Amino acid sequence: MDYLLRNSHFIFTHFPIALLIFSFVFDLLALILKKKDWHSAGMLALLVGTLGAIASFITGPEMSRNPLLPTHALYAQLTMIASILLSVIRIGLLLWKKKHIGGHPVYLVGALVAVLLVSYTGHLGGKMVHRPFTPGMNMQGGPGQGPGQGQGQGQGTGQGQGQGQG
Repeated sequence: MDYLLRNSHFIFTHFPIALLIFSFVFDLLALILKKKDWHSAGMLALLVGTLGAIASFITGPEMSRNPLLPTHALYAQLTMIASILLSVIRIGLLLWKKKHIGGHPVYLVGALVAVLLVSYTGHLGGKMVHRPFTPGMNMQGGPGQGPGQGQGQGQGTGQGQGQGQG
């Protein structure tokens, strides 16, 4: 249980990424294909994605030495605010005016902004967690001990670079 609590941010982050994107896609396809029921799927994805954005922001990492963290936290907060605004406006208009705005061009632009924000936030988070790939590096980051390079367990001598050129 302690593992889940310590890593809850990494669990929650995937919900807003997937669901805010799918919300936009459902609403856009509903407009293009004239499938009004798909706006309901778009709204549900928006609401659950918004809850995921809130949970992701709350469980986000503490400030650390990673230089990307302040920018990541800023875009995470902007994503959360944008998704909350979209949700409140969409639910509010549905309840008070009985108006479905999932296909309205202004709403779709706002949803696209949320998609761009969550995508960039996820990109920054990925850059913080995953090291860039460098050819010739093994999984621990040391040079020259990757597959097909040199002599290691289960490898014979003289295997060369293992690049398969020829």
